Amino acid sequence: MMPLQKFYDSLEQVTIIGNADGDWLPSASGVSITFNATQHKDTITICNGPYAGVDEAFTVERSHNDAIFVQILTTVADSLVKRIDCWPSSGLVTAVISAMISKTVYLTRMSLLPSLARSVTMGETETLPCMVHNWLGERRIALGIALTHPHLHWPELYVKPKFNSSIATQKGFNPISALLGEHNDMQTPALKCQVTLPDDYVEQLQILKQIASLDAHFWLEAANINNLLKCEKLFYNQTPENGLSNWFLMDFNASQHLDDIRHHLAYCQQILAFKALRV
Repeated sequence: MMPLQKFYDSLEQVTIIGNADGDWLPSASGVSITFNATQHKDTITICNGPYAGVDEAFTVERSHNDAIFVQILTTVADSLVKRIDCWPSSGLVTAVISAMISKTVYLTRMSLLPSLARSVTMGETETLPCMVHNWLGERRIALGIALTHPHLHWPELYVKPKFNSSIATQKGFNPISALLGEHNDMQTPALKCQVTLPDDYVEQLQILKQIASLDAHFWLEAANINNLLKCEKLFYNQTPENGLSNWFLMDFNASQHLDDIRHHLAYCQQILAFKALRV
């Protein structure tokens, strides 16, 4: 078996290419890493086990030592579960490993924020593949490593605030409390987190539309570490086959508002991470 240091040396310069939209730009130097069903044969390819149809957590092809890489991926993934309460994506695990052992890392086509908007052609019980991961939790981890490891170049991780000055809202309205289903003294509406469609379906859609359309400053005023952690749990189901996904993840109309809501939450995460770095 190849000595561990020699394996680390083989990953000295890494370009990690995710599956999001964008140009496919393999590196002219070092190694490039892609995920799942890539058509390119000159990269290291990492697949999660279920996708590849194997019992192991991951498969690796074309690295200097596939067996060692699988072992390291699995160990790091196991450690991340404790921090995001969900099995991590291959992309996040690879980014964490590269932050620890590589000297230069470029990440592209990987924002860790795939769309939760359902298409009109999806069946009622059909689930989006990305729904099995806690993407907000993954971004929390990713921001932590990106902001503390200068050799990671990850421009697509950072999001810009969204503004909509045409939306009027009640003074003191807290979008995060509404999202978490928390009523307050102002009797503002609250989202229902349940499996079945709510009886007040139309009103619930209006709540989602309202909080999705708010300016970023409303979210920043409401955000703190604890309530952002609570919000993470709303947007994924690691075992969708159990049929226990939140109704708004499975409903076409409701799902059209989720990307804007997660974007606001991701921006709040980002600002809090920057603030923590300056303390």
